[in-house]
Amino acid sequence: MSRRLFLNLFFCVSALNIYGQTRLKPYDEYITKYAGLAYEQQKHYGIPASIILAQGLLESGAGNSQIAKETNNHFGIKCHSDWRGETASFFDDGEMSCFRKYKKAEDSFDDHSQFIVQGSRYAFLFKLDITDYKGWANGLQKAGYATDRTYAQKLIRIIETYNLNDYTKGKKEKKADEKVVKKKEKKEKKAKRERKQAIHKKKVKAERNIVYNNEYLKNAKDYHAMENPTIGETINPLSTHDILYMGTTPYIIAQYGDSFTGLSEEFGISVKRLHTVNEFTDNHILTPEEPVYLDKKTDWWEGDYPLHIVKDGDTMHSIAQKYGLQLKALYKLNDMKVGDPIKIGQKIKLRNPEQMSVIIKAMNEAINKKDTIEIK
Repeated sequence: MSRRLFLNLFFCVSALNIYGQTRLKPYDEYITKYAGLAYEQQKHYGIPASIILAQGLLESGAGNSQIAKETNNHFGIKCHSDWRGETASFFDDGEMSCFRKYKKAEDSFDDHSQFIVQGSRYAFLFKLDITDYKGWANGLQKAGYATDRTYAQKLIRIIETYNLNDYTKGKKEKKADEKVVKKKEKKEKKAKRERKQAIHKKKVKAERNIVYNNEYLKNAKDYHAMENPTIGETINPLSTHDILYMGTTPYIIAQYGDSFTGLSEEFGISVKRLHTVNEFTDNHILTPEEPVYLDKKTDWWEGDYPLHIVKDGDTMHSIAQKYGLQLKALYKLNDMKVGDPIKIGQKIKLRNPEQMSVIIKAMNEAINKKDTIEIK
């Protein structure tokens, strides 16, 4: 059986086993805001609204990425030699790259459509049915829209999770009421400003207490008994997080002051589910820079190298988090029982081709380099 047939079978199975996943609040809000615009672009240019929305969500992090905020570029379109508009430079794919800058987000949607329509390498896509989102997603990757080898899978997952093909079919083409959206945004900005002012007042008060206490300490005989003033708060109410992907699984990087309650409110996911999908203990405290997955992790590693060499401080859970793997699956891959110890220098398997099904093997070969015991 050919690799192409394997891949077709894989995508069919994926629709049942991988994709019907958790909906994220920022994604739903983005769709509400831009669905009408995407549908108008479809009618004018012939690009599926589902693809436009999925690319916008993925490339801009639902409008919250640094590039999207600073340039209104929702599709990661780089400058290219024919661009005559404003530009901005950002670190991307291991180097500083030039990105197009727009006055408003709507301009980036229109430029994205023209970019696709006018690009000869994308011409074959317009022969596909407008509702064939899988064909469009795979075609965009084949044409080189992005260097990510799982780009098509991510688009397909987003489209199926949020039923974006319904917009292509015209079932949800009504544009969100702009007045309602603007009113909501104005209310959110006001609340954000008030929270920021409250935090600033507390910080100023705490700093004044420190100055007072320092002056007092000069003559104090037993300053160890004095209470320390509280500085700041233990939550991070003003933060927003870029939605990243490990393979096709969305995750964020925890920031200083993050709490499960705050993340639950930001992404519309219950605290219990955040604990469950990340396999955290009930008393786990988030630490800066650790990954926090927003959906169920996979049971095999989709990256280049099949092994992890244990380093000082590693645990099976930290390794599972690093690669977006379910903990039980990681133990099983290594013929270990849950709780078995690991030691520095030990090789931990991240996937095992011999245990994969025929379909998964084909997918593994298609998107990954040949398995090797070498680790770079």
